[in-house]
Amino acid sequence: MSRYSPIEGVVTSVTPFQSGNRTYYCTLSVQIQTMYQETYQVLVDSSAYVLDQKPIRRGDSIIAFYDTTAPMPLIYPPQYRAVAVVIRTCMEYAALDYFDQNLRNSDNTLVLTLSGATSLQLPNGQYYLGVPKDQYMLVLYTTTTRSIPAQTTPSRVIVFCQDT
Repeated sequence: MSRYSPIEGVVTSVTPFQSGNRTYYCTLSVQIQTMYQETYQVLVDSSAYVLDQKPIRRGDSIIAFYDTTAPMPLIYPPQYRAVAVVIRTCMEYAALDYFDQNLRNSDNTLVLTLSGATSLQLPNGQYYLGVPKDQYMLVLYTTTTRSIPAQTTPSRVIVFCQDT
């Protein structure tokens, strides 16, 4: 099972996070409504990776990834702390997962096929000059095959390097 899970929807509000009588201006509380009319609260603090450092605005279609192993409060609406956020463009999908030496994700549902057009980057925007494998990666793509596992040629890959 993947360590990171996505929440996908449209942003209905962006406010500073409030807890009790205190306001945290360095953490955004982003309300998301999914296509199934479910509401989620996603906390985006200064440590969250936001693709291209774009400001999150009301009406944006986003994919927010959270750590499934992190503790979370049992409240309504559900509240998740974002690890990474992608502001979607038309028909764009994203996956944040560990990809092995064969570029297969952790739950064996997606395999990457890289092309010369695939942009390989580090989180700071610099080019990744190696072969991306055995790393956590944020992958952006538009289509997949109907095979099991699905295969895709991503347009962009952000490699979160780890010392191994």
